[in-house]
Amino acid sequence: MALTIRKGTASDTEQFIQLLDTVRESMEYKEWFYLDPHDFVREAMKNGKMELWVAMDGDRMAAAFDILRPGLDAYNYGYDLNFTQEQLLRVINMDSAAVLPEYRGLGLQRKLIAMGEEQLRREGEHILLCTVHPDNRFSLDNVLKQGYQIQRKLDKYGSVRYLLRKDLK
Repeated sequence: MALTIRKGTASDTEQFIQLLDTVRESMEYKEWFYLDPHDFVREAMKNGKMELWVAMDGDRMAAAFDILRPGLDAYNYGYDLNFTQEQLLRVINMDSAAVLPEYRGLGLQRKLIAMGEEQLRREGEHILLCTVHPDNRFSLDNVLKQGYQIQRKLDKYGSVRYLLRKDLK
């Protein structure tokens, strides 16, 4: 298996949506993995508010990770922390990481998030925020090991979530 990890493009959008659906379907506890509506993903990829990193096995998307640049839009996680407008404008929502079951255990989630963070670090100062279901130990442990810190527990996406933060300087 020769995996290639690269920045995603708009042409990856439909395969990304399919990957998210497949991963969520394979999960025992589906409430652990919130999926943005397909039309939202398409629009956000088209208008540049969403960026994507992918792990490809040939033509097959094995894993992916996306970020959202929410600006002052309502889905900015900074609102949940009562951020100022200045802080809100620095927020990046570290959105969805998905790995097909047969590719788990290869560190792909960590590698893809690290690639996203690398680009963001080069751009300048950002506040990275993400949500994780408290019972999703794999994802929670993964982001904690990458330096994210739990800020609060809140009701979001139809269940409970931790909201985590990491500052890039």
